[in-house]
Amino acid sequence: MSDQDAAPRALPQSVLRSATDKTLLDEIVNRGQTTRAELATATGISKPTVSESVRRLVEGGLLAATGPRETGRRGRIATFYELAETAGWVLAIMLDQSGVHAWSSNLAGRPLHQHDQPPAGDTSALVGALRAVTTAATEKAGTAHGPLRAIAVSVANPVDPTTHEVTALRDSPFPAGLMSPADALTGTVRAPVLVDNDVNLAALAEHRAGAAAGAASFAYVYVGAGLGLGLYIGDQLIRGAHGLAGEIGYLPGARSGTLAAELAASGFGRPDAPATDVNAVIRLLDKGSVRAARVISAAIARAVTSVNAVVDPELILLGGPLGTHPALLEPVREAVAAISPGPTRLAPGTLGVRAPLHGATHLAVEHARATALAT
Repeated sequence: MSDQDAAPRALPQSVLRSATDKTLLDEIVNRGQTTRAELATATGISKPTVSESVRRLVEGGLLAATGPRETGRRGRIATFYELAETAGWVLAIMLDQSGVHAWSSNLAGRPLHQHDQPPAGDTSALVGALRAVTTAATEKAGTAHGPLRAIAVSVANPVDPTTHEVTALRDSPFPAGLMSPADALTGTVRAPVLVDNDVNLAALAEHRAGAAAGAASFAYVYVGAGLGLGLYIGDQLIRGAHGLAGEIGYLPGARSGTLAAELAASGFGRPDAPATDVNAVIRLLDKGSVRAARVISAAIARAVTSVNAVVDPELILLGGPLGTHPALLEPVREAVAAISPGPTRLAPGTLGVRAPLHGATHLAVEHARATALAT
């Protein structure tokens, strides 16, 4: 018998059980409260299999029975299930030039508490602020929500997808961020620490529950102290071999040097690095500065056109504190239309400047659920 004639091997029962448990847990989280009969109808999984899976999820502490109630159908009373209050929680943290920002969430992604620390002066101060925020979040959560299952940290620097280490780049606008969050939190918490680039996490958030939901290919162009790009192709986030995919600030400028250096040389940078002075530019845009809008829009348009020429995504979102400024959207559209090789669907992101925190929450919740189901 040839290999082609051989019958396909059945998946191990443990794999099938894990897949069923994940499907039902996701469905219950989406619904809030539901019955086993409703789960069977919604997922197409047999009622006996649903009952066995729900039993495992309850015994594992992930689900709680809220008691029998009327279902709305005459004479029918059933037990409703929901995510257990003590199923666990996650912590999402964003490190950038504005400080350390964090919020805790349950395994449905519902926010519980918020914590903020002002900007840190150097790497040592940033490590202290990170530890302080994590400690405060842990103390606030206590034991009411169960164990802390994952921490996801957004950093304003590239992250190597293999080693998960923060990568140092020349002229980084956030040199204090060149440290290891996992090492910084050693001894503070025991939960796994996940680290990713802020623009990648912002793109993840827009893809999961923002303006790019349903888009198979899109680009998220971040414009702030630095320039960055989050890129999805075929529903996959493109990181590059070293985590450097999307570092569009290093694209060539219209003159010599990089795109980021060109913006700084045009009067929109800081004296210590070729990074955009965000607050100064926002003030100019708020006052209706035509020059600021023209210069910034031209730089964004060149980056967008480069992405279009190489990838041709179905959607390009503008994000970050400058990218989402209302004074820039139309000038960018006009500048892109003038030089882009094809039509461009350009829109602002919908999750604001804290989109990376939303993305970190998605990352932490997905990891937490997966590991909780594996135990």
